[in-house]
Amino acid sequence: MNRAPLALFVALLAGATALLFATVGLLPDRIPTHFGAGGVPDGWMTRGGYTKFMLAFTVGLPFAMAGAIGWLPRLAPWLVNMPNRDHWFAPARRDATLAFLGRHGCWLGCMIVLMVSGVHLLILRASASTPPRLDEGLFLWMMAGFAAAFVFWLVAIFRRFPRIRS
Repeated sequence: MNRAPLALFVALLAGATALLFATVGLLPDRIPTHFGAGGVPDGWMTRGGYTKFMLAFTVGLPFAMAGAIGWLPRLAPWLVNMPNRDHWFAPARRDATLAFLGRHGCWLGCMIVLMVSGVHLLILRASASTPPRLDEGLFLWMMAGFAAAFVFWLVAIFRRFPRIRS
């Protein structure tokens, strides 16, 4: 089994957590966390609240998504919603299916960690400016990159598990 996606996922989780804790002290006590038109902040959090929130999204969300895709099929394959589930989970294909889903879950986790870390860095940058302002262009490019990666991720699933016509 190729463990590279898992190793990368764990490394990114550790790195993103370290980045969060290394930089959260650079933020003001009141942090702009939601931005409207023109990158102007219209929502704020305390540093403690922001740290907990970002930790949940930096570690909790990617871990939950990777786990749901990579481990849920091992524990409860009947809960997996995919075309021809019985075919793909048949004994002859089960191990290969589970290995693919495990790797693919890790790739999604990696994408989420990178996206959330990017948002944190943009908030850090916005907080350093006076008045605080989010770089909307950079934010949109980052979201477009995440969307493109997600589409590629989805296409890989559909190509791996095509519908089987009876």
